[in-house]
Amino acid sequence: MNSYFFTAAIVVLLFLAVCLVLSIPLTKRHSLKDFRSPADLGLDFNPVHFPSADGITLSGWWIPAEGSPNTIIFLHGFAGSMDPDLKYLPAFIQAGYNVLMFDFRAHGRSHGNRSSLGALEVNDVIGAIHFAKSCNSWSIGLMGFSMGGRAALLAAAQHPGIQAVISDGGPLRLSTAVSMDLRRRKVPDNLSGILAFMILLGASLRLLTNLFRNDPLVVGGKIAPTPVLLIHGDKDPYTRNKELNKMMAKSKGNLNLWRVSGARHREVDLVNPELYIEKVIDFFDANIKRA
Repeated sequence: MNSYFFTAAIVVLLFLAVCLVLSIPLTKRHSLKDFRSPADLGLDFNPVHFPSADGITLSGWWIPAEGSPNTIIFLHGFAGSMDPDLKYLPAFIQAGYNVLMFDFRAHGRSHGNRSSLGALEVNDVIGAIHFAKSCNSWSIGLMGFSMGGRAALLAAAQHPGIQAVISDGGPLRLSTAVSMDLRRRKVPDNLSGILAFMILLGASLRLLTNLFRNDPLVVGGKIAPTPVLLIHGDKDPYTRNKELNKMMAKSKGNLNLWRVSGARHREVDLVNPELYIEKVIDFFDANIKRA
């Protein structure tokens, strides 16, 4: 009997060890690969540093719109930085919004060594909200891209100081995003689900955070009454139609969905750039400037 339990314990420990190793790519630090600044667009800005809600130093840019009390916080995607999202800045400044951009923990210029695809990054979002308020922002919106969209939705379920949220391509279920990424890397379909479970289990142990529960699909009902616009391409592999339907079923009149035919993950703005900016600005105008 003792031999049986000893063998079982060894098997369990080996399984967990494999899970921890598999989780490294999801949780590791991502170095800065794209070097730009608002100055490239002729915009005035201030480099800023502020703490996340759990004390990690984050680095970013504060780009003011003269005399405006309204601020949009940009939230970038996984393994990237704030730099690629600079292209949206002119439209927001012209519309009268201050913009706060920053690199998430364990990304780019910010401190920290572990990322989580949203769960821990909520602390970064909350830190950014506090910083924006210290800059005399009365109304605050979140503009999240992919992982940033997940973090925005999770933050909106926890923090009352958000007037509006846009999630562009934010995966609603992390297990789906991980398994589909594995398939993209040629992992057989019958293995991708198992490996995704092992990766998330290992990451949850490594981060001491339950990544299976930190999903917009789980907390979606808690986001109300904050207005939300979900933007997704109908060919986005990281979010399934049934997940979007479940998310919308949680709506209490606060969720809106813009689904674009032919667009893949984070490609809606490429299909019709002018319409994209128009819809995004109109949504914030309707829900922030009236707040």
